[in-house]
Order: sequence, then C-alpha cells, then structure tokens
Amino acid sequence: MINQNDADEATSDVLHRLALKARGMTGADIERLVREARQKARRSKRPIAFADIYDILASDRPERPQSLRWRMAIHEAGHAVARLVLDLGRVTAISIDGPTGGYTEGETPIMEAETEGFFVGLLVIRLAGRAAEEEMLGSVSAGAGGSPDSDLGQATELAVAMETALGFAEASPLLFRPVEDRSSLLAYNPVLAERVSARLEDAYGRARELIRRNSDAIRLLAEALMEHDMLEGLHLVAVLREVRRRTMNVEPLT
Repeated sequence: MINQNDADEATSDVLHRLALKARGMTGADIERLVREARQKARRSKRPIAFADIYDILASDRPERPQSLRWRMAIHEAGHAVARLVLDLGRVTAISIDGPTGGYTEGETPIMEAETEGFFVGLLVIRLAGRAAEEEMLGSVSAGAGGSPDSDLGQATELAVAMETALGFAEASPLLFRPVEDRSSLLAYNPVLAERVSARLEDAYGRARELIRRNSDAIRLLAEALMEHDMLEGLHLVAVLREVRRRTMNVEPLT
C-alpha cells in the first residue's frame, strides 16, 4: 500500500520539475502543451501522464550552439557564485535550458537587516552574470537586458529605489519620492539618472572583481551546467559544495 505522505511528496516533486521545465512559458503556451499531451494520451487510449507533458516540454526546447550554451552557463554561474560569496541567501535552481534563456533562482534571507550594504549586495548579484561574461569571455551579450524583468531592468529599478524611496540617497535621503514611471523619471531628471548610473557602475565594478577572484569556481559550475542543463535539489547541493570550496571572499559591502 502506498503511503499518502510519500504519494503527496512524489506529486509535489513532479509538479516542481514540470514548473521548472516550463519556466518562462506563457499561459497560452501551457494551454497548447496540455492539449497536445491530452491528444497523445487519447490516441494511446490511456490517462494523461507526467511523461506526456515532460516530453513535449523537452521537445519544445530550441537547439542552441555550444558557444551560446557556454555563454549562458558562465552568465548563470556568475549569478550563483556571487550569491554564495556574498552569503545572501541560497541558490535553489540553475538552468541553461529555459525557453527564453538561462536562469538562477535563489532565496534571500528574510531576516537580513536591510542596510545599504545589503541592497548593494543584491545589485552585485544581479549584475554578476554580465560581469562574468565580460571577465571570462571578453565580451557581453544582450542577455542581461531587453525588458523590465531583465538583470539590467531589475538592477536599475533597485538603484532608483535606493535613491528615491529607501533613504540611501546622498542628497536629501529623508525625502520619500515613490516612483511609478522609472523610465520617464530618469529621462527628465539627469541628476537622478547620474546618481543611479553611478550606483550601477560601482556595483558592476564590485561584481567584476568578485568574478576575477572566483573564476575557478564559476568555471566549475558552468561545466556542470553544460553537462546537465539544469541543477536543482540534492544534485545542486553537491555541486555547490564543491564550488564553495573554490570561492574566495571579497571585502564586506558597506
């Protein structure tokens, strides 16, 4: 007899694997995928199964050249190693197998004191993927930008908040200025744009230094991503244990 707790855990694991595989897909994409899986099961005169959905997800993945996969692996390894070195939460999944590119998922500690140094650390982590490309490949791709949800988009949003709403501005730090339209604000306020850019440049410089000091760890993690496409669960824990042995600390962020 199957233990109910074991069954629930197995179902949760299956759903988690499907969610990771489908990361970045739209609602319409998911609807199409489920229809195809149901049709496949109906033709075989059986109930729909996990494998039906998973196989379609896998077949939908674009074929990427090895050079692009290596760049994606270096980029995502940069994000992950920066989080390890700065000790800002834990990495929960890393992939170069997403439909729109790679991704690194992490959990930031909720009890962390939200000092300026804490937010600078988050900026460094967000910019570490691009920094890893520049330091280790000699060039950068547009993969760090392109949308408000991109690395550059989120880093800029955080830097704006530090200057306008979080109380870390050098000038008028007590003045709370909520931002609804970041693009317009930066376009029509060159002084603010200069301060935000300076924050980003400083964080990027810190990210590049972190990458230089931890290139061996990044290369090890990138090689594991090239071999497995996605790292999660116990496998990820084992890989990161070895990666951590090769990391070097950086100066504390203040």
